[in-house]
Amino acid sequence: MKTTLPNHATALADRLASCALVLAWTALLAACAPDTVRSVDATGFNGFIRTIRTVCQPLLIGDKDVGEMLSREGAGNDNGYDYFLDVSSKLYYNRMSFAAYRGNLTGFFGSGTGNDAAFACIEKNLPAQRPNMPQ
Repeated sequence: MKTTLPNHATALADRLASCALVLAWTALLAACAPDTVRSVDATGFNGFIRTIRTVCQPLLIGDKDVGEMLSREGAGNDNGYDYFLDVSSKLYYNRMSFAAYRGNLTGFFGSGTGNDAAFACIEKNLPAQRPNMPQ
């Protein structure tokens, strides 16, 4: 004997399956998100960004005033803020060397007269002992 579900039970089962699928995709995407998206509690990284925003003025890389972007938390900037935070998180969490960091940001923002001073200040304020992941 074959059992069939009423239409409303089938629809409910389909909705639950869809919700479970959406939840699974959301969890997967959150796990793959850059550290800057997941680092709400990453007080060390956030402190590092606040420090360079304050101490390294003007923080000029290429033709961008990165210090101003950080002060405004990206508001009103056409591009570069998210990239700077993502690459900086990789540096902070030991996933990128300083030479690669400098190369990536110079490649993205371009070279400029302020680059040497900006990178020297960032490197000077980078903690020697840093975690390998957000804590």
